[in-house]
Amino acid sequence: MKNIDRTIHNSVTFDANGIPEISLRQLKSVLYIKQCSNMTKAAIELNRSQTAITKALISLEESLNNQLFDRFSTGMMATAYGEALYKRILLASNEFQKAGQIYEQYFTNTRKYQNIPIFSMEISYKRLSALIALYQALSINSAADLLGVTKAALYSSIRQMEQWLQIKLFDTGPNGLTPTSYCIILVKHVKLAFTEIRHGLEDLNNIDGVTTGSVKVGSLPYTRTFLIPKAVNNLLIDYPELDVSTLESPYGIMEAALRSGEIDFIIGAVRSSEESSDITTEILFEDKLSIIARKDHPLSEKKQISFNELSDQKWVLPSSQTPAWKLLEETMNRHGLSMPQHAIKTSSLSIVRGLLIDSDRVSLLSEHQIYYDIKSQLLTILPVAMTDTYRPIGITMRKNTQPSPAAKLFLDCIRKVASSFKSSV
Repeated sequence: MKNIDRTIHNSVTFDANGIPEISLRQLKSVLYIKQCSNMTKAAIELNRSQTAITKALISLEESLNNQLFDRFSTGMMATAYGEALYKRILLASNEFQKAGQIYEQYFTNTRKYQNIPIFSMEISYKRLSALIALYQALSINSAADLLGVTKAALYSSIRQMEQWLQIKLFDTGPNGLTPTSYCIILVKHVKLAFTEIRHGLEDLNNIDGVTTGSVKVGSLPYTRTFLIPKAVNNLLIDYPELDVSTLESPYGIMEAALRSGEIDFIIGAVRSSEESSDITTEILFEDKLSIIARKDHPLSEKKQISFNELSDQKWVLPSSQTPAWKLLEETMNRHGLSMPQHAIKTSSLSIVRGLLIDSDRVSLLSEHQIYYDIKSQLLTILPVAMTDTYRPIGITMRKNTQPSPAAKLFLDCIRKVASSFKSSV
């Protein structure tokens, strides 16, 4: 192969979906070369010629600008780059296999999934990107425009996959396209596979001491004012070349995004049902909720406020599905009181702030959510004994995978910021 220029990092580009523009067949070759430690044996396992495997490896190494294997007369040995990439390709391959195993469970009279290109990594990334684009846009025109291809090309990719699978991936109805139940599962695992491949590319740069890549964070309301912004600022002071993005959506949408690899983790108040077979939670600290009002609220001058007085107030509250609502409901029940009637319900901190500052309404929040409002003397904590309103704040992540180098650095930052909270909570 050509000499490697270590001053140049891999030149792999990404399409409009964020999919690495890299050959899955070439990546699959790495799996077999590593497992066989021999080019000839790998070629036999893959049912390809040794020349084809050799060319595939050389092409991949040149595009990555990394030597993945040392060549010896006795066989092949993975370099540090090869080891790192192999681990990620193996995780990606596992996602394709999981999708195949579920396919066989769904459709018992079909051929073995190992013989279908989608599950064996014998498919172009372009076809899979077309599937993801159509799944997200639910419009042939929009998906084609996103990828910069013709409608005929995109339709051809989807049709070919449906022929391989012998099923429909999308139903057409009066409201347009709808993904089938198996299509939803397939897209989830395809996204996870490409997430692992993307992280593998970042791992290669990290070996050279160059931390690149992106961090995608799902932020729950509690974390949006101080915790995440502080961690992001701290991260980018030392690693300004990293890209950080956040997702603000209802929890169910963020959990689905986490499970499919679209975000790296969710940070905020922990849901009791978050621990499952594919996601896990790390508790950072426990935070106490308080009753918040504007600085000159009529109750703000009192030394102690009873719950009976609170029940007469007009409230701004989160959704009844949130941990905060449930904690307040438990507290009110213990005092023999009902939940406030006609409370304004919103998950937007901006709306809560606007309502509180411009009225005598009260709300249930953490002081960290209004850190800057307290500092600016716009809002205040009312003197109410909220002894049992602690809730765990944590990080929810996928199991059975390793975060990318950039995500690991962000986790270090969020843990450091959180540790400073422990002493103040």
